Amino acid sequence: MPNEPIHEMVLVSIVSATVTASPPAWNIAYEVHNTGQSVVWLVVDESLKLRRKNNHIELSYARGKMQSGVQVFGYFDPKAVKLLPGESLRRFVDITWPCHLSDIWNNERVSSPPFGIYEVTVRVGFALTAAPKLEGGESVEGSVLRWQMEAVSPSVQMEIQQY
Repeated sequence: MPNEPIHEMVLVSIVSATVTASPPAWNIAYEVHNTGQSVVWLVVDESLKLRRKNNHIELSYARGKMQSGVQVFGYFDPKAVKLLPGESLRRFVDITWPCHLSDIWNNERVSSPPFGIYEVTVRVGFALTAAPKLEGGESVEGSVLRWQMEAVSPSVQMEIQQY
Protein backbone atom coordinates (compact mmCIF):
# COMPACT_ATOMS: atom_id res chain seq x y z
CA MET A 1 0.00 0.00 0.00
CA PRO A 2 1.42 3.43 -0.88
CA ASN A 3 2.35 5.93 1.83
CA GLU A 4 0.60 8.89 0.19
CA PRO A 5 -3.18 9.33 0.40
CA ILE A 6 -4.71 7.32 -2.44
CA HIS A 7 -7.15 10.09 -3.40
CA GLU A 8 -4.15 12.34 -4.18
CA MET A 9 -2.28 9.81 -6.35
CA VAL A 10 -4.10 10.58 -9.59
CA LEU A 11 -5.02 14.00 -10.91
CA VAL A 12 -7.34 14.49 -13.87
CA SER A 13 -7.52 17.76 -15.77
CA ILE A 14 -9.34 18.88 -18.89
CA VAL A 15 -6.63 20.48 -21.03
CA SER A 16 -8.73 21.37 -24.08
CA ALA A 17 -12.47 21.76 -24.57
CA THR A 18 -13.95 22.99 -27.85
CA VAL A 19 -17.52 23.24 -29.07
CA THR A 20 -18.57 22.98 -32.70
CA ALA A 21 -21.91 24.19 -34.03
CA SER A 22 -22.35 22.04 -37.12
CA PRO A 23 -22.69 19.30 -36.26
CA PRO A 24 -23.18 20.21 -32.59
CA ALA A 25 -20.30 18.49 -30.83
CA TRP A 26 -17.74 18.60 -28.05
CA ASN A 27 -14.07 17.80 -28.50
CA ILE A 28 -12.30 17.31 -25.18
CA ALA A 29 -8.73 16.39 -24.31
CA TYR A 30 -8.04 15.37 -20.73
CA GLU A 31 -4.88 14.37 -18.98
CA VAL A 32 -4.39 11.85 -16.21
CA HIS A 33 -1.28 12.33 -14.08
CA ASN A 34 0.17 9.87 -11.57
CA THR A 35 1.40 12.17 -8.80
CA GLY A 36 2.23 9.34 -6.42
CA GLN A 37 5.29 7.23 -5.73
CA SER A 38 3.62 3.97 -6.83
CA VAL A 39 2.57 2.58 -10.20
CA VAL A 40 -1.14 2.98 -10.93
CA TRP A 41 -3.24 1.24 -13.54
CA LEU A 42 -5.61 3.54 -15.46
CA VAL A 43 -8.89 2.07 -16.72
CA VAL A 44 -9.11 2.75 -20.46
CA ASP A 45 -12.38 1.02 -21.37
CA GLU A 46 -13.96 2.80 -24.29
CA SER A 47 -17.50 2.78 -22.88
CA LEU A 48 -18.64 6.26 -21.92
CA LYS A 49 -21.00 6.70 -19.02
CA LEU A 50 -22.73 10.07 -19.23
CA ARG A 51 -24.40 11.41 -16.11
CA ARG A 52 -26.38 14.65 -16.17
CA LYS A 53 -27.87 16.49 -13.22
CA ASN A 54 -29.28 19.95 -13.92
CA ASN A 55 -26.42 21.94 -15.51
CA HIS A 56 -23.67 19.43 -14.67
CA ILE A 57 -22.53 16.69 -17.05
CA GLU A 58 -20.02 14.06 -15.99
CA LEU A 59 -18.22 12.01 -18.63
CA SER A 60 -17.02 8.84 -16.94
CA TYR A 61 -14.57 6.23 -18.15
CA ALA A 62 -14.41 4.54 -14.75
CA ARG A 63 -15.93 1.07 -14.74
CA GLY A 64 -19.38 1.25 -13.21
CA LYS A 65 -22.29 -1.00 -12.32
CA MET A 66 -24.21 -2.45 -15.20
CA GLN A 67 -27.78 -1.25 -15.59
CA SER A 68 -30.25 -3.62 -13.93
CA GLY A 69 -31.80 -6.06 -16.36
CA VAL A 70 -28.83 -5.93 -18.71
CA GLN A 71 -27.68 -9.32 -19.87
CA VAL A 72 -24.21 -9.55 -21.35
CA PHE A 73 -22.03 -12.53 -22.15
CA GLY A 74 -19.96 -12.17 -18.98
CA TYR A 75 -18.50 -9.27 -17.08
CA PHE A 76 -14.93 -8.77 -18.20
CA ASP A 77 -12.03 -7.17 -16.39
CA PRO A 78 -11.45 -3.56 -17.43
CA LYS A 79 -8.66 -2.72 -19.85
CA ALA A 80 -5.97 -0.86 -17.92
CA VAL A 81 -2.68 0.83 -18.83
CA LYS A 82 0.28 1.27 -16.51
CA LEU A 83 1.20 4.79 -15.36
CA LEU A 84 4.57 5.05 -13.67
CA PRO A 85 5.14 7.61 -10.89
CA GLY A 86 5.22 11.08 -12.46
CA GLU A 87 3.85 9.82 -15.79
CA SER A 88 0.85 11.36 -17.60
CA LEU A 89 -1.49 10.12 -20.29
CA ARG A 90 -3.61 12.31 -22.56
CA ARG A 91 -6.98 10.95 -23.75
CA PHE A 92 -9.59 12.39 -26.12
CA VAL A 93 -13.40 12.48 -26.11
CA ASP A 94 -15.49 13.46 -29.12
CA ILE A 95 -19.24 13.74 -28.53
CA THR A 96 -21.79 14.62 -31.17
CA TRP A 97 -25.21 15.74 -29.87
CA PRO A 98 -27.51 13.97 -29.40
CA CYS A 99 -25.06 11.40 -27.97
CA HIS A 100 -25.53 7.66 -28.54
CA LEU A 101 -24.54 5.56 -25.51
CA SER A 102 -24.16 1.94 -24.49
CA ASP A 103 -27.20 0.75 -22.56
CA ILE A 104 -24.98 -1.62 -20.58
CA TRP A 105 -23.72 1.32 -18.50
CA ASN A 106 -26.23 4.12 -19.15
CA ASN A 107 -29.91 4.39 -18.27
CA GLU A 108 -30.67 5.91 -21.68
CA ARG A 109 -29.47 4.93 -25.14
CA VAL A 110 -29.46 8.50 -26.45
CA SER A 111 -28.61 11.54 -24.35
CA SER A 112 -30.33 14.71 -25.57
CA PRO A 113 -29.71 17.41 -22.96
CA PRO A 114 -31.40 20.78 -23.44
CA PHE A 115 -29.33 23.38 -25.24
CA GLY A 116 -27.31 25.58 -22.94
CA ILE A 117 -24.18 25.95 -20.81
CA TYR A 118 -22.98 23.02 -18.68
CA GLU A 119 -20.31 22.40 -16.06
CA VAL A 120 -18.44 19.38 -17.45
CA THR A 121 -16.15 16.98 -15.58
CA VAL A 122 -14.28 13.82 -16.55
CA ARG A 123 -14.11 10.82 -14.19
CA VAL A 124 -11.52 8.05 -14.51
CA GLY A 125 -10.96 4.75 -12.75
CA PHE A 126 -7.58 3.55 -11.55
CA ALA A 127 -6.10 0.87 -9.34
CA LEU A 128 -2.87 -0.19 -7.67
CA THR A 129 -2.75 -3.56 -9.45
CA ALA A 130 -3.17 -4.52 -13.11
CA ALA A 131 -6.39 -6.46 -12.57
CA PRO A 132 -8.91 -7.21 -9.82
CA LYS A 133 -8.74 -10.40 -7.81
CA LEU A 134 -11.93 -12.34 -7.24
CA GLU A 135 -12.59 -13.13 -3.57
CA GLY A 136 -14.63 -16.16 -2.47
CA GLY A 137 -18.30 -15.81 -3.34
CA GLU A 138 -17.83 -12.37 -4.89
CA SER A 139 -19.19 -11.49 -8.32
CA VAL A 140 -16.74 -10.37 -10.99
CA GLU A 141 -18.53 -7.01 -11.09
CA GLY A 142 -18.12 -6.73 -7.30
CA SER A 143 -14.39 -7.45 -7.47
CA VAL A 144 -13.90 -4.80 -10.17
CA LEU A 145 -15.81 -2.17 -8.21
CA ARG A 146 -13.84 -3.00 -5.03
CA TRP A 147 -10.52 -2.88 -6.94
CA GLN A 148 -11.12 0.42 -8.72
CA MET A 149 -10.64 3.90 -7.26
CA GLU A 150 -11.80 7.05 -9.01
CA ALA A 151 -10.62 10.59 -9.70
CA VAL A 152 -12.59 13.49 -11.17
CA SER A 153 -11.36 16.58 -13.01
CA PRO A 154 -12.26 20.13 -12.06
CA SER A 155 -15.17 21.34 -14.19
CA VAL A 156 -15.05 23.43 -17.34
CA GLN A 157 -17.96 25.27 -18.94
CA MET A 158 -19.17 23.97 -22.29
CA GLU A 159 -22.19 24.79 -24.40
CA ILE A 160 -24.51 22.36 -26.10
CA GLN A 161 -25.56 24.04 -29.33
CA GLN A 162 -28.96 23.53 -30.91
CA TYR A 163 -29.24 20.21 -32.76
